[in-house]
Amino acid sequence: MRMFLIWLMTFTWELPQTLLALLFMVFFRTKPMNHKKRFRRIHSNCYLTCFSLGEFIFFNWRDVGAWDWDETQKHELGHSVQSRILGPLYLILVALPSVIWNAMSRMNNNMGRWMSSHYYDTPWEHLADVHGKVTR
Repeated sequence: MRMFLIWLMTFTWELPQTLLALLFMVFFRTKPMNHKKRFRRIHSNCYLTCFSLGEFIFFNWRDVGAWDWDETQKHELGHSVQSRILGPLYLILVALPSVIWNAMSRMNNNMGRWMSSHYYDTPWEHLADVHGKVTR
């Protein structure tokens, strides 16, 4: 029953994220992997950084190597929880600000050093940590 409800939410309440994730899967030719602890589908081979779109989490394995794998995984699972709560508003309230903030921090090294230290203090990233039970 739980899996059915997750499936139902994925293709109704979280439909914009699901469609966008499916486009990314085709574009990046990703292969699904099962998450060991939760019913999530995790995909790899993305050329961007790590990000979540509803039930789908994309990991750039080269990028994750520089970070703590467990904390990154939990943080992205926290974004999946945000997606479930916000539904179609997730893309506007979480994904877009996160992408912009991440891009800004990578564009300028000097600014990036300052921004990266405060990256997880933004409301959308902090709440992902809270939902994912990440301790920083």
